[in-house]
Amino acid sequence: MRSRLAVVIVLSALVACASMHSQYNVRRSNLSCDEANRYAFQSMKSLGYTVTSFEPAAVGRAGILRGTKSVEGRSSQDGVVRIRCDASEVFLEAEDQQLLSQDLTFTRGFYLAFTGIADHAAAGNAYAEQQSGGTTEGGVKFKIQPQLALETKLDFGEDLAAGGVLAVKVNVQNGSKVTYTLDPAGIELRPRGGSGKITQLDLGAAAAAVARAAKEGLDAGIAGPTAQSIEDTLRKRALTGGTLKPGDSAEGFVYFPVGSYARARATLVDVESQESEGFLVEF
Repeated sequence: MRSRLAVVIVLSALVACASMHSQYNVRRSNLSCDEANRYAFQSMKSLGYTVTSFEPAAVGRAGILRGTKSVEGRSSQDGVVRIRCDASEVFLEAEDQQLLSQDLTFTRGFYLAFTGIADHAAAGNAYAEQQSGGTTEGGVKFKIQPQLALETKLDFGEDLAAGGVLAVKVNVQNGSKVTYTLDPAGIELRPRGGSGKITQLDLGAAAAAVARAAKEGLDAGIAGPTAQSIEDTLRKRALTGGTLKPGDSAEGFVYFPVGSYARARATLVDVESQESEGFLVEF
């Protein structure tokens, strides 16, 4: 009798816990799957969690985001977010990964973080742009931002860092009255604690390394991505050079070896005078 009563109590607790969690599920019809993935990743980081694994969702394919955080009084707090997308809406469910836990700290926190980001995306992006780093000189603004670890799955679908590749996002806005030429190959990184300069990777070799890393641990019979498909994606998202007239902007990625970097240096050439102007961006 006691055993049966104990089972009933446990089941009741599980049902109550599930009901409490469900009130913080996110269901949106005004977001794309890409936005759901990005906002989920940002929300996890905003709560102080380190992302430990990430498989972005796509229409017809569920995604999952896991993170961990050190918490006083316990070794760690682990959270998981499940993401589903279809043609008309996205659905996200977050929960603390503790057995029979009714602690809604992560679940509630994620819900508030995600809805806050989603509901104020335009204003948030404008504020982030205003507060972002970069170098502004003579009306030209350079933003150069390394994409860390699993963050690259948002833009490339693969963990580039696992293959030793650091994707660096570059945004340049020409707010001056001068017309410039931009050459992406002229962008360099400077290592932290060193005086040398690091040049960009060969895309063919980088893609091959990422493909090898992506195939490690896959079950037999699963082909995984090819080096050519990864190289195509890297080139598609690469920063394109050319002429930047007043009011023009350019955005894309350049690729370096994984490492610890303190700053980046970029160069623009004044089309009229043919003089070079250097820009140093601190990380």
